[in-house]
Amino acid sequence: MLEKIREGSQGMIAKVILGFVILTFALAGVGSYLGNSSEVPVATVNGDEITKVQFDTAYQNERARMQQQFGEMFGMLSADSNYMSNFRNSVLEKLIDEQLQRQLVTELDLMVSDDVLRDTIRSMPEFQVDGVFNNDRYIALLRQNGYEPNQFRDYLRAQMSANQLVVGLAGSEFATISEMQLLSKLQMQSRDIQYAVLKAADFAAAVEINDQLLQDYYQSNTNQFVSPETVSVDYVQLTAADIAATVEVTDADLQAYYEANQARYQTEERRRVSHILLESAEDNAEIEAKAEALAAQLQQGADFAELAKKESADTFSAEKGGDLDFIEKGVMDAEFEKAAYALAKAGDISPVVKTEFGYHIIQLTEVQPGSVKAFADVKDQILTTVKDDKAAEKFIDLQQLLGEKSFEIADSLQEAAEAVGTKVVSVPAFSRSTAPAELTAPKVLETLFSDDFISAGVNSDVIEVAPQHVVVVRVNAHQPETTKKLEEVKDQVQAAVVATKSSELAKAKAEALLAEVQAGKSLSDVAAAAELTLETKAAVTRFGGDIDSDIRTKAFELAKPAAEQPATVAMLNLASGDAALVAVTKVTDTEVTDKPPVDQLQQFADQKAQSSFGALLAALKAKAEITRSLPEAAADE
Repeated sequence: MLEKIREGSQGMIAKVILGFVILTFALAGVGSYLGNSSEVPVATVNGDEITKVQFDTAYQNERARMQQQFGEMFGMLSADSNYMSNFRNSVLEKLIDEQLQRQLVTELDLMVSDDVLRDTIRSMPEFQVDGVFNNDRYIALLRQNGYEPNQFRDYLRAQMSANQLVVGLAGSEFATISEMQLLSKLQMQSRDIQYAVLKAADFAAAVEINDQLLQDYYQSNTNQFVSPETVSVDYVQLTAADIAATVEVTDADLQAYYEANQARYQTEERRRVSHILLESAEDNAEIEAKAEALAAQLQQGADFAELAKKESADTFSAEKGGDLDFIEKGVMDAEFEKAAYALAKAGDISPVVKTEFGYHIIQLTEVQPGSVKAFADVKDQILTTVKDDKAAEKFIDLQQLLGEKSFEIADSLQEAAEAVGTKVVSVPAFSRSTAPAELTAPKVLETLFSDDFISAGVNSDVIEVAPQHVVVVRVNAHQPETTKKLEEVKDQVQAAVVATKSSELAKAKAEALLAEVQAGKSLSDVAAAAELTLETKAAVTRFGGDIDSDIRTKAFELAKPAAEQPATVAMLNLASGDAALVAVTKVTDTEVTDKPPVDQLQQFADQKAQSSFGALLAALKAKAEITRSLPEAAADE
């Protein structure tokens, strides 16, 4: 098993999984792995602590991912304290799962060699320039996240070791042709069924209502009879887009912008180069001498591509004869770039060049000269840019003015609106869930429904809804959440009681009829005696069709009819509140002999692997000693 795991870690699945490691690093660095804290841990897993630093980093990462994926929808959800509490708990459970995986990896002694680790780092696109590993970019990206190379290597080694576990399970799972054929056979199966529906509404007349029933239902379901908290609001809105529509721009403005920003409208010269690298971080006379010997061979007519394939330490480019594709200024090492741009024409070869990676010999293979777009070609683009720039400048001034005026005259928005050249918008009473679109931003709703803000009765601060889009709001009237009195909702309560009792009566009747069938009567006779319509459907498939989905599901849960039992029957409650009797009278199988495509077998194997891994985690968690001490969320979360 361990050998299978180690072999699997080198395959394509491993590379795909590694992408998640890269994404984690790119989003937030390696702080969640390396962070330590003297604070009380949020959880312990078999004695290993999960620190608050680790949790906070993971929580912010997941929150940012959800915000990016779902936008304003997640903003609305995040205003719900119950939802966010569950969200925080789910993040903690993921960290616990990861800790359990790491512990199992240690127990199984899964490791990643230095060579594999080095090759992995060099292959990460985050650290490449034009498809080639760039050490400057590698160091810069690590420093942006506040970590040293050795720390990142430790982090990545741990993640890759853990990934071997996942890859091992995925690589050792498989699906057979007979399994797929059996699955297809079950999916293609059809059944002849009969069913009768007992409508709850038909039992409504038999429901006896009294005041005690109504009172009991009302007391048990008061949450159904709540009037939500509402506010009526005035607001002033300011956007750069609205300001841009009023900005006037002359041709002289456009020409001046074009001349001042020509670099934006020109394409830099690009050079395609190949290189031969003899790797050496430090000065090394022996390696330098070898590089000079190779340069001499090239001067004597040796083929550059063949020599690169044979001698270059940069294995990625060596496979392509040393080709690095096109480069631009500011991308490569300074000494490398200087030598590459000193070459005059395609085919020219540089002297030996020393960089921090080692000794290079560079060949120029192609030059793409730079170009400048004409003013007429970019005039419309410049117009939009200049308008946006002017609007952005004006927006900053007006935003500050809006804040000053709304603060100075705190009991009205009229003066503030006039000062910035816009109008006050009044909105009648609404709840959190019925807020108009322009007021649904989480920060706006949090302000409008804040007890402190409502009681203050003043204008809000300037609230940023989106980049270059702000509002100031004030509450005109507030209605707190209230529970309606029974007298106000008596008709609604009575209808709910009748529906509930009717459903109970329908269920009881269905159970009695089922007992008759189980005693030996046929479903058709029982249905006829009860004056029910018995529907008969032939060749019902497992998916699709016009039959109620609950009835179809129940029909495919029932056992096959047998000689001693020509029909199998069951009772079920429908989502509508009705009850139903369902019988299966015939099962028709379709023989499947075709061999499934390889991609279907792989997909089925992947599903089984996912299920197996989930079962493994569940088993590890069941026998682990886990304590959870997750603190309450801060108010600003």
